[in-house]
Amino acid sequence: MTLLPMAMSAQVVSDFSNGIFKKAEIQKSTEADLHISDFSYQSEFSSSRSGVLEASRTKPFVAFTASALVPGAGQALNGKWARAGVYFAIEAAGIIYHLDRNAKARRQEKAYEAFTHKNWSVLAYAEWLVEYSQANGLDNDWQTLQANIEGQDPDFSNTTNDWGKVNINLLHQVENQTPFVFENKLGIEFSHTLPEYGSQQYYELISKYYQFQAGWQDFYNVSINMSSPNYDPNHTFFYGWQGRDEPNTLFYQGRDRAQTFNDNYRAAGNILKLLLVNHVVSAFDALFTVQLKNSRIESNTNLMKMEQFSLTWHF
Repeated sequence: MTLLPMAMSAQVVSDFSNGIFKKAEIQKSTEADLHISDFSYQSEFSSSRSGVLEASRTKPFVAFTASALVPGAGQALNGKWARAGVYFAIEAAGIIYHLDRNAKARRQEKAYEAFTHKNWSVLAYAEWLVEYSQANGLDNDWQTLQANIEGQDPDFSNTTNDWGKVNINLLHQVENQTPFVFENKLGIEFSHTLPEYGSQQYYELISKYYQFQAGWQDFYNVSINMSSPNYDPNHTFFYGWQGRDEPNTLFYQGRDRAQTFNDNYRAAGNILKLLLVNHVVSAFDALFTVQLKNSRIESNTNLMKMEQFSLTWHF
């Protein structure tokens, strides 16, 4: 009696072992294998950088902006290396040329200023202006200027020392009332007054306008400085405009020196205009490059759609 239940129990288990109760099967993992690169750090900067690069290849305005900032950049990002090299070479050469010319002009300007400090004196100019006014009987308050400079001599070792010897306001008062005296008539008043000492205009005008010729040392030695071996007692105090009272050598040397450094400043400025053109041309070239590429991609896409439609129709 006791064996029956056990047999029945065994029977039941055996019967259900292949029926309701299935054998457990080992399931294979469906997850992909891990790779060491999965653990590498992906920064936001890398993502944003790749996004910018992609935008420069697909968005015309991004390429335009890139080349506007750095000529050739938009072309390089789109694989147009030859054109990128041309734009970049122009930019680099232009910058080098600009810096070189600008530096050269500054050196020449400093040398010119040092030249004037040895050869042009406001005191020499003021003395001549007083003598000029006396000789021609002018009523221009020259007596006040004479009292200001009396008993002083120009310092041609460093004429900046003479700036403190002449009251420039008194000098301006006389200049404003002084006409050009010609051989047989009076002309209009002086066209300029001496600019402030040491200013850019000061250095420019003293070698530019005939009015200031009297401040140059060689002219002073001929017209005013009686102790000079070059002094001319027959010097005439008027503007003949006939070659007899032309400025002496130092005036022309100063003029030529000033012209040289001004030419270099102009050359440095002109190259900046070329660089601007390079930026503009490069920017529009990059813009059109991306637009043309996008147009070709769109055309190819449309062509593929037409081919796909044709195949579908036949099948």
